[in-house]
This record gives sequence, C-alpha cells and structure tokens, in this order.
Amino acid sequence: MQSLLATDTLKHIIIGFLFSVLIVIFNQYDIKKTRAEIDNNRIVNLQLSAYSNTETVQEELINNNNSLSTVTSSIVESKNIQQAYDLTQDVYQSILQEQKEKNIVLDTILKEEPEQIPKYFRYKVQSGDSINGIANKFNIDSKYIFWNNIHLTSKSDIINIGDMIRVPTVEGVLHDVRFGETLSEISYKYNAEAEDIIDFPSNNIYDANFIEENVTILIVGGTQAKAATDLSSINNNVLEKESSAAGFVWPADGPITSVMTWWHPTGIDIGALYDAPVVATNNGTVIFAGGDPCCSYGLYVDIRHPGGFVSRVAHLNKIWVTAGQQVQRGEIVGLNGSTGRSSGPHVHFEIRRNGLLQNPLNYIPRTNLTFCDFC
Repeated sequence: MQSLLATDTLKHIIIGFLFSVLIVIFNQYDIKKTRAEIDNNRIVNLQLSAYSNTETVQEELINNNNSLSTVTSSIVESKNIQQAYDLTQDVYQSILQEQKEKNIVLDTILKEEPEQIPKYFRYKVQSGDSINGIANKFNIDSKYIFWNNIHLTSKSDIINIGDMIRVPTVEGVLHDVRFGETLSEISYKYNAEAEDIIDFPSNNIYDANFIEENVTILIVGGTQAKAATDLSSINNNVLEKESSAAGFVWPADGPITSVMTWWHPTGIDIGALYDAPVVATNNGTVIFAGGDPCCSYGLYVDIRHPGGFVSRVAHLNKIWVTAGQQVQRGEIVGLNGSTGRSSGPHVHFEIRRNGLLQNPLNYIPRTNLTFCDFC
C-alpha cells in the first residue's frame, strides 16, 4: 500500500515539474514576441520621423555624434499620419482641378477657332443671274469667275440657267497640282506670293518644299495669263505647218510641258498660249467634238486618220468643228484653253493606232522641238 502511494506521489511531482517548465517556456516566448513588436514599432516610428523631419534628425546626429543605430525619435501618432494623408489628397484634388480648368480653356479656344473655308463654291446659275451679279454675291471681282471657268470665253456676261460654275472663296486662281511641280514654280506662273498660298488654310500645305500632286489648291491673289491670238490673217481656217514623214503636224505651237511617261501615260502636253489655234494633226474625220468643261479632258476633239490612227486634242477653250466633219491637215479645230483637269492653258495631245496608245513624238516633226524647263 505504501509503495502505491509513493508511486502516485512521484507521478504528481513529475507532472508538476513538467507543468512548471512549460509555463517558463511560454513566458519566455511571449517576452521575445513583445520585445520584437516593440523594436519593430520603434523602427517604423524612426522611419516616419526621419522621413517627416530629415533635417532635424541629421542635426541631432551631428550634434550628438550618434550613429543611426542610437537615434531615438519621437513616436509618430496615427493622427499625424492621417493629416499627412489628407494633405496628399488635397494636393491631388488641386492638381485635378487645375487640369480641368485648363481643359475648359482649351475647349473654348477650339470651339471659337473658325472652321476652314472651302477653296471654292460650285454655284448653279439661277434665273436672272449674271457673271457680275454672282461676283458681287461672293464679294470678288468678276475676272476671277472667268479665270476659274475657262469655258466662259466671252465677257458678254451671258450664262445659261442651270450652268455650274466655280466661284473661289477669295480672289485667286484654282490650280491642279501636277507631278513634279514646286510651290515656287506655281507661284511664279500665276504671279503670286508663295506665302499667300501657304497661309490659306484649306490648301493644307505644311511644308513649302512638298506639295501633294493631284490636288487642287487656290493661288491666292494669282492672275491667269491670257494671250489672245489674232486669227484675222488665217485663210479658210487652215495653217500651213511642216509635216513629218508619217504625215502628221504639230497640233499647236509651244514647248513640251509633259512628255509621255509612267505618270503621264496617255500622251504629251504642249504649252500653247491661251486662245491659240489648235489644228488637226492630219487629214481625217471628226468622230467626237465636245466634253465637260469641269472635268477630265474638258473640251476635246477626236479625229480618225488613215492607217488606223486616231488623234485627240484636249483642254480646249473653244471647239470649231462638229462630229462627222471632214478636216484637212492644219485645219483649226478649236482654240487652246484649260478646261477639265488642267493646271493652266495647254494642249493635251494623244495618238492611238488600232486602239493602242502611241508616243506622239514618234509621229510629228522633231524640228524646233523645245521643252519647258519651268512649267
């Protein structure tokens, strides 16, 4: 019996000892954890204090000759952190408001900026209209209507109801830019200032050294050169011209302004004067005489010649023949102009043989052949 009691007592003692050991271990763990938390809070407080008051910390380090490991900073309270956050929000909202105000001003400027005016208006002639009357409506001189509508060959002020005419928005001459043309060449041709052409917004010229071809620009203040030809000395509307071995003559007098190339593949251009006579390049029959003054070839004449040839002279100002009419070599078929898609007075000349385009320079005389270096 005594031995059992001794055994129970020993068990209780061992259990009590183990329990005491566990209590000591847990107490030590809590102390280390608490110290770690305190140290961590101190580090955080040190960082916040150093960030908010760097100069003060630096002065203390210098004056006390302490290292960073011995710096003692004041505890940053949560309300100070909240105040700093509020200040950041205020600055952020201030920046947003400033940007918003700038955007409002910019929107106002853009809305107040006038829209680009067009280069010209297409005006449909009404009953009672006259060239002078239309010019007065658009506040321009009547000569600019004539210069931009070559089919108006007379200043008799007679126009037909329903006709469509081009009226420039400001006084100037409309010009279709062709491949290789420069702004200086165009301004020289129309006796205009290059700066005035650039400054007209609708021309959309951003680089004076580059202008896009195949677009129409308005030559502000430009003048259209017109040189009427005296036809009183011509007998029976026939001009004596030198012919080639193939029997063809030049359809008009003037330098070559465009040769037949990949960008101008249908024929050649001859820089004849405005109203200069244009003749049949060989004997033949007129198979077409007409066209639209506003578009493409403008007014033009097609003639069928012996040997499967067909010639075309285009951009005429006036047509003197009709379809089905027999013409002889050198006979005047019209007067030179700038109708259709044209950059100024010139004759577009084509030759086809059995339906295939030919280079006209292979069939007309090569004597007195000149090229325009500034056209």
